Amino acid sequence: MPGTVGPGRAAVRGRAGLLSRARPGAWAFRWVLRRPGPAFGLTVATLRFYEERGLVRHSERRGRVRYYRRADLARLAYAQLWHEDGLLTLAETSAIVDSDRLGDRLALIAGQRDALRERIGRLERAVGVLTHMLDCRTDRALECPMTGAYIRGRVDAALDGTPEPTGFWPEGFAGAAGDCAPAPAPARPARSVGDEQLLSLTRGLVSDAAKVRERACETISDRVRSFDRREVRTPASLLASAAVLEQDADCLESELNALGDLAVTGLFEAEDIAARRRLPRASVRPADAEHLDCLTAEYF
Repeated sequence: MPGTVGPGRAAVRGRAGLLSRARPGAWAFRWVLRRPGPAFGLTVATLRFYEERGLVRHSERRGRVRYYRRADLARLAYAQLWHEDGLLTLAETSAIVDSDRLGDRLALIAGQRDALRERIGRLERAVGVLTHMLDCRTDRALECPMTGAYIRGRVDAALDGTPEPTGFWPEGFAGAAGDCAPAPAPARPARSVGDEQLLSLTRGLVSDAAKVRERACETISDRVRSFDRREVRTPASLLASAAVLEQDADCLESELNALGDLAVTGLFEAEDIAARRRLPRASVRPADAEHLDCLTAEYF
């Protein structure tokens, strides 16, 4: 009768199945598919799916009852080892279970291990960031030394093409997760566009063609974070003089834009753009007058 064991058979009953010793050394497992089986933590649907994928096979079937012998259960446990503990996909698990070649197995294992290590690293960094955010008592997150440094690093990288920060924690940071005082960051390499690029920009700014002058101004604005102090002073002086003499309204706008972008660096002095004093405010378009006002307020 289903669910019973004959005389002389030791049995362990689960909610959905029966392990019964038919003879010494051999176990037969009967899994009633109408209910989930607790022994391996599988639902009936999952067990059927595993069978369809070839991860487990039953040795015998009587009516609606499938019987799994010890070897069948060993294969199921082996498949679960790779899929649930090793986090391999079902396709990868099936490939390993059905393969007896060490090379194939090692290739899959190495790839999964490396992927998991990378994921663990990302998760550990995420925990560190969130822990810092929980412990940091700065009202405005961007004023936190660590958060602010990371954000500024990403913005600088976008503006001047330098490598992005490798992570939230600054290199050389020696504090705990909640410590907002990072260790002194390594000095960044001196920025410079180089003499060849500077000469090319200088030629562009004094070109007879308005389009060439505009392109030179756009290049200056794009690379403004790459200039050192000496390199900033040269185009700043040229732009101030060029703006006084400029006859093309669009080109004048580009020159004033570029000069305003260079002013943000704080690397030139009022004397470097003294020629700008000779440019009357009334001679420029209203939108360009705002640039003049900003330069006047900051330098004159």
